[in-house]
Amino acid sequence: MSESDQNDHPAPAGLGERALALWVGTVEGLELEPGELVLLESACRLVDQIDAMQAALEEQGPVVKGSRGQVAASPLLREIRAHDLAVTRILRTLMAAMPDEEEGKRLSPSDRGRKAALARWHGGRAYTAPAPPPVLDDYRRAFNGSA
Repeated sequence: MSESDQNDHPAPAGLGERALALWVGTVEGLELEPGELVLLESACRLVDQIDAMQAALEEQGPVVKGSRGQVAASPLLREIRAHDLAVTRILRTLMAAMPDEEEGKRLSPSDRGRKAALARWHGGRAYTAPAPPPVLDDYRRAFNGSA
């Protein structure tokens, strides 16, 4: 990634290692709208919270004492699961196709403009956009609808 690309969308302050990797991997090769950047920052913050909860869970263990002294599952398990689901939904929203795009494929703003110009000047004949960069493939595989 060039220095000018990094300056276009600098990572928010205070992101952990995995969240920073998510930010850099997402903004690299894509031109995101301001609303998409807000969603991405939310996903990154959630990833940081998941990491903190995972560390606490490893320290205390998956089983805790309940209110009556009974053995119960740690409430962190439920929270981690909920945060994973939230990250999955945000990432699906970010990777969703825009109205003029094919399902599951993102066009950059310049590709959207090119497609609109071709439709305007050539009457909507077939247009094939370049393949999008492989962004978040490991997250897609990890959260492939199993959340």
